[in-house]
Amino acid sequence: MSTPRRTDARRNRARLVAAAAELFDEVGADATAMNDVARRAGVGPGTLWRHFADKDALIAEVVGDSLDNLAALAADLRAEPRALRRWVVELVRHISRYRGLVDAIAHAGPDGPLGGRCHAVEAATADLVERARAQGEVRADLTATEVVRLAMAVAWVNEAVTPPDTADRLLSLIFEGVDR
Repeated sequence: MSTPRRTDARRNRARLVAAAAELFDEVGADATAMNDVARRAGVGPGTLWRHFADKDALIAEVVGDSLDNLAALAADLRAEPRALRRWVVELVRHISRYRGLVDAIAHAGPDGPLGGRCHAVEAATADLVERARAQGEVRADLTATEVVRLAMAVAWVNEAVTPPDTADRLLSLIFEGVDR
């Protein structure tokens, strides 16, 4: 049976993650201060820091399930024609979820909590790029790293520029450039 302290710790962690997600929705991951998360969750800063060593770890926890679900989607898409195209649209949509997320991902260390959560997405991208190249759907010299960087660039522009359909237009232009 869980001790009251463990139950309290789990509840506090869940409250912190929920508070962070709310703040990310409201002001963006980039503009959310760690102390604001603790305040919104109704806990002290020490409790926040016991659960999350840094903002990268908190962001990883907030978006982790979403990234895991995105990586799992790749397996479902493999059998679809033009799977890479749909994948990139979903990738842009996911990394555009919170303002500042694309910057956090770009600056996350590969071995850090957020970078670690991105490994499955990178592997899924590599698999879909290889499949698209083998089927002659895309240029033979297209790499998974380029696809991820293009998706991140589109997400960043979409975050910084209006109108909101900017991502769709940019993706259309990119696909025309990489398609065979």
